[in-house]
Amino acid sequence: MARFVKRNWMWMMLLATVAVAGPLLARAGDGGRQRSLDTLTEVMDLVQKQTPEPPAPRQLTHATIQGMLHTLDPHSNYMDESEFRLMREEQKGSFFGIGAIIQQHDQGIAIISPMKGGPAERMGVRSGDIIKEIDGTSTDGMTSNGALQKLRGEKGTLVELAIQRAGLTELLKFSIARAEVPTNSVYYSFMLNPTTGLILIKDFGETTSEEFEKAVASLKKQGMQQLLLDLRGNGGGVLDAAIGICRQLLGPDQLIVSQKGRDGREENQTRTNKGAQLDPFPLVVLINRGSASASEIVTGAVQDHDRGLVVGQTSWGKGLVQSVLTINRSRGLALTTARYYTPSGRSIQRDYTHGLDDYYNPEDDKDAKPQGPPFKTDLGRTVFGGGGINPDYTVTVPRLSDFMANLQYRQTALFRFAVHEKEHFGIKPGQHADEATLARFRAWALEQKLTLTDKDWEANAATIQEQLSIEMQNVAFGVEAGFKVRCEKDPVILKALDVMAEADTLLKKKQLLPRTAPSALAAAR
Repeated sequence: MARFVKRNWMWMMLLATVAVAGPLLARAGDGGRQRSLDTLTEVMDLVQKQTPEPPAPRQLTHATIQGMLHTLDPHSNYMDESEFRLMREEQKGSFFGIGAIIQQHDQGIAIISPMKGGPAERMGVRSGDIIKEIDGTSTDGMTSNGALQKLRGEKGTLVELAIQRAGLTELLKFSIARAEVPTNSVYYSFMLNPTTGLILIKDFGETTSEEFEKAVASLKKQGMQQLLLDLRGNGGGVLDAAIGICRQLLGPDQLIVSQKGRDGREENQTRTNKGAQLDPFPLVVLINRGSASASEIVTGAVQDHDRGLVVGQTSWGKGLVQSVLTINRSRGLALTTARYYTPSGRSIQRDYTHGLDDYYNPEDDKDAKPQGPPFKTDLGRTVFGGGGINPDYTVTVPRLSDFMANLQYRQTALFRFAVHEKEHFGIKPGQHADEATLARFRAWALEQKLTLTDKDWEANAATIQEQLSIEMQNVAFGVEAGFKVRCEKDPVILKALDVMAEADTLLKKKQLLPRTAPSALAAAR
């Protein structure tokens, strides 16, 4: 009987794999397809019979399908039930949870900031609290994603937390009812100075375009005359959201993005509305290696149409179109079906034919050396394709030293001290770490037995002071307050402000172009 059960799940798994692999194997013809399926069956049978510990059915299914998909390209991907659910929650713009920003910590899962008005804040959870248990399960060694999956659930259901709080010996017990928590794509929106607004979009979901429109309107009421659009670290998301942003930024009847399928056949072109009105505020877009996919579509359209300037580092280079297909109602398949091209005709996709290690670890010097073929913007500026979006102005962001990375991320010392500072001395809005704060930190670090030599201190004191200022605001007033402090010395933001006048000049030149220029340019390509 046991033998039958094992063979039964193996054949069920094989059928699931064939459902995905069938269209791919069909290219080799019926004979080649059948031989491939026979080989797959034989290998799976040997795995089941010969391995010391036969793998779980789900594990083997997942690995088999993923292995097949990864022979196609780096972004085709199979999602199990939990992965597919998380993706849909992020795209829809809300989920059910406790409402808190969390981070993996050496002592558990740290609460960075409860969301204002969320379930956690209403129940008294504070910044700096450490979640030691979730529903009786220890968080030792638990990742942030692992904790998220446990904290999220059905609306109204309870999650039991055991929390360690600074200054208390006993763990605090919380029973929190999960409620709807918005996952806004527009993460930050505020005035950097009396005339400059900043909008940071962390991803592209179903509500992003509407959020952006509201953010722009709000900033205009506050006096905004020019905008920084921060897409750094934005890995993409829903294509329609990127199109919605472009339709708010570009002029009438302008090409946003093209898609080409197998054999380079053009499948689709997306344009702005013919009756659209250009909102003529100067614009600078900020990008880095973490900007991908939908972020690159927005950036490429802005750059190709000379709507604004781009500052930062070369973007990731993900120009493959994934169609998300539902499998058995609860799992998903993100299958590459086409490629994206910017309005000038550039391919966004970076080369991945030399192996995934090279693809996932791009060389930094590529930021300064565009590798792809040249193309022309509407005003005749030269841009390059085939390797992400190259900024108009490249800004190298200094990396943290190994000492600082260890202090800040592995030991979470700055965050823990900020919690200590808030409890014992209080923190005011906009307050920066001064010399007295630095002295207290150094004394606290020695009490905590952290390695902090005179040499380390001399080399990193200025960076410690900057990062402490950010963490103090994070802990006391939320992550937006900390981000505002970070902006004060952010080299990318400072460069963007410096070139804003040039972006204004570019926009005015673009407005003088005849309406027929874009179509004439397209015909010349």
